[in-house]
Amino acid sequence: MKKPSPVVTSQIAANAVFTPEDEASLIGAAAAVAESDAGEDGAIETYGRKLSPAPTLAMFVHAQKLFQSGYMQACPSVSPDALAKRTTRFFNSVMQAYGITKPASDDPAAQKKAEQREAAKVALLASYKDKEPKAIKEEIAQGYAKLAAGVPDSPEVKKAIKQAETALRLMTADQDEAFRKQKAALVSSLNDAVKKCQDLKKLTAALMALK
Repeated sequence: MKKPSPVVTSQIAANAVFTPEDEASLIGAAAAVAESDAGEDGAIETYGRKLSPAPTLAMFVHAQKLFQSGYMQACPSVSPDALAKRTTRFFNSVMQAYGITKPASDDPAAQKKAEQREAAKVALLASYKDKEPKAIKEEIAQGYAKLAAGVPDSPEVKKAIKQAETALRLMTADQDEAFRKQKAALVSSLNDAVKKCQDLKKLTAALMALK
């Protein structure tokens, strides 16, 4: 059965959210992500700079459409589900790297769901307040070991693992964000240095050092 062609969630309409130059830059950056993982750091920088520090909901949604458009140009066979997941993963990286908070919707139902998610996070962190990240990692490893052994209560074990992984991610979010910001700054400096460097030996040495 032929897979349906992916489509952008909604059509990119002509508006003043971004300039034509910015749109071209964002689409090109998305295509780089699809072509190579190595292009992702540069794309995160491009999107981060265009969206920082506090994008409107219209800007954020439009940027996602541009990302999908550019991604599909380089990878037209991507499935709709894979495209949606890739979009979410990429924008999570952009937000973490540049300290961007996703704009909230004005829809009361969406706001209520957001409040419920926040309350669930607080409750989950409270249940792990007496555990260090190292202990949580050990708990997760033990859970996967149980699954590998084929325990009869695997649904409960999977649920516990998911809760532990979520708690660990929330607890280390600040550290991860700081790392991503530092990495983004270094990548930006490296990109500038590479563009200016005309010495192939230096570029080769730098490449070998990174490997």
